[in-house]
Amino acid sequence: MAVVDLVGLVDQRMAQLAEEENIRAEEMYLTGETGVWGLLLLYDDMLDELLGYEFIETAESWRRPDAVLQYDQTAEAPLVLVIVPDESFVEMSEMLAREGAANIKVSDYSAMELVPQVLVG
Repeated sequence: MAVVDLVGLVDQRMAQLAEEENIRAEEMYLTGETGVWGLLLLYDDMLDELLGYEFIETAESWRRPDAVLQYDQTAEAPLVLVIVPDESFVEMSEMLAREGAANIKVSDYSAMELVPQVLVG
């Protein structure tokens, strides 16, 4: 299975968010049994209040057993967005509809204009 450059995806999303007025984003990387995923914390830069979370997942990372639980733990925020590879969008949407909090949104790389790069080696 091809390994996608997660850091590159997070960097692309951070660059997009940097263009948004009054939004400040912080990035972090988390590791689990199925790999690494990115987590962005979004803040209102004027009020210094948390706006929400964006999870940037790989084809492997979103399949971790506690993924939905982690999303649900952030569901009190106004925005919770899970960004998955294009080919995982339907399955993730169905899983969240069955198991996740109602305010969790799903998007895919293409819709977010993120271009995954495959790591060689």
